[in-house]
Amino acid sequence: MTYELIAFATTDPLGDIRYRVYTTNVRKAAAFSKIPRIQFSDSGHGIVFEFRVLKFNERRKPVIRLIESYVRSELANQHTSRALDCT
Repeated sequence: MTYELIAFATTDPLGDIRYRVYTTNVRKAAAFSKIPRIQFSDSGHGIVFEFRVLKFNERRKPVIRLIESYVRSELANQHTSRALDCT
């Protein structure tokens, strides 16, 4: 199964995509969806992180990595905190 990991602005979920990659790792997809929302202001606008399962024969869209460093740091923080919880 292939998962699309996508982060988009709440004001324009179809047009303002900040991050899109694909993975077959269900744990990575689940961790991605737990990344906290980025809040722009008090208006309620921000960036949300979601994943979805690609349908059979569905074409992949172009990869976008505008906020890759943020995503990597958040996933690393989740991994670190999970390791600390096990000790």
